Amino acid sequence: MDRNRVEAVAGLCAGFSTTLLTHPLDFFKLRLQLDTSSPNQLTAFKKIYNQLVYSSSNNNGQLSYYKFIQNIYRGIGPNLIGSTSAWALYFYMYRQFKDLNLLIINKSNDDKHLKHYNYLLSAFLAGWSTSILTNPIWVIKTRMIAIDRSSPNAYKSIINGISNIYENEGLKGFYRGLVPALFNVAQGAVQLSIYDLLKRQISDNDDNDVNDGNNKSLTTIQYVYSSSISKMLSTSIFYPLQMIRSRLQILTTNPPNYSIIPLTVNIIRREGILAIYKGLPANLLRVVPATCITFLVYEKSKQILF
Repeated sequence: MDRNRVEAVAGLCAGFSTTLLTHPLDFFKLRLQLDTSSPNQLTAFKKIYNQLVYSSSNNNGQLSYYKFIQNIYRGIGPNLIGSTSAWALYFYMYRQFKDLNLLIINKSNDDKHLKHYNYLLSAFLAGWSTSILTNPIWVIKTRMIAIDRSSPNAYKSIINGISNIYENEGLKGFYRGLVPALFNVAQGAVQLSIYDLLKRQISDNDDNDVNDGNNKSLTTIQYVYSSSISKMLSTSIFYPLQMIRSRLQILTTNPPNYSIIPLTVNIIRREGILAIYKGLPANLLRVVPATCITFLVYEKSKQILF
């Protein structure tokens, strides 16, 4: 199997594993982002949890664990489709753009010839391409998680969501939140660039055996270290864009504060400056372990497939 296909398959495996394990944290992160009435995140979390328990209880008030799991995994379908396809596309395109950079600078297929800006440019291009292709899936996922299954306007399935959006909002509805998503590509680009540079630095200082033509095989701890540090830094810097995107995606009409800047100003005015970081602690708890799992599965899958 050529290395471009290996990248795609490894990305698909990584996205599937991570999404299945971390979807409940994604549920809480998204609900926290969309909460506009709670004075702080702890109060918001308690309210969301109580609503989850209430909607998962039987008529006699007893908690149904089946309903609880069903509700907390609401939206898992589009999330799995989105994450697996997004990671597969992202790693595939990232490899393609790195190869293109090597071709332009007239070097052999060895990533050690790439500079930090080559990594950054490749990551940006891969991220933009992936965001444009997968945004419709994220709109449906966001709305499915945001609205309880029992609500009258809740999407019953992915197909129902597609039909509903197309009938009521047209094709434009599938691309709500795309602009901040494209800006948010910077977060992924910075993270992947830092990750690759950390890996190269560790590899240059170690005497590990060569795994393939480009990268030395690192230990599990080294992969976890590189992925966690890069993700924490990039997420904290760019998180407000993710929060704004969620607020845009939940809209089904075009109110006066529909665009990014008026919406951001309105959120800060009404909820305070820290409102743009709503859900960050829950997000870090989700994305750091998730990123470690994603990149570990990705790297180990590459080792197996090569």
